[in-house]
Amino acid sequence: MKRWQALGGVVLAGFLGLAMVSPADAAAVKGADPKALAEEFGAVVGPVTEDIRKELNLRTSEGVAVFEIIGDSLADLAGIKVKSVIAEINNQPVRDLDAFGRLLSRALAQGNATIGSWEPANPEDQGAGQQMNFHFVPNRQD
Repeated sequence: MKRWQALGGVVLAGFLGLAMVSPADAAAVKGADPKALAEEFGAVVGPVTEDIRKELNLRTSEGVAVFEIIGDSLADLAGIKVKSVIAEINNQPVRDLDAFGRLLSRALAQGNATIGSWEPANPEDQGAGQQMNFHFVPNRQD
């Protein structure tokens, strides 16, 4: 757990609530950097390090690691978990932080989205390991 906390502190933070995100707002930030989009989404994310890859028993270090979820945000509503790795958005692979930013920007602009993540198998972390977990991100107006 300490490894995740230490890494999260150097990445980025977000706290904008669910009610503050609309497709129009998301379209306005299209092209923004991944940090701003993660802030809009309500997650603290960063690159998947070799340590994280080993801890989750992943084949590659692709995706973005989730260090923190901000309460009452889209990420929280979708059920994204701390210590998960976001691997895809709307069936498109998330290879790194830049791809995460591009894909999340499109997803927020479109409204509803699906996010695929790998989660730890440890029951304390409430994840189902070794399989992709899918999270529905609703349009706030739904």
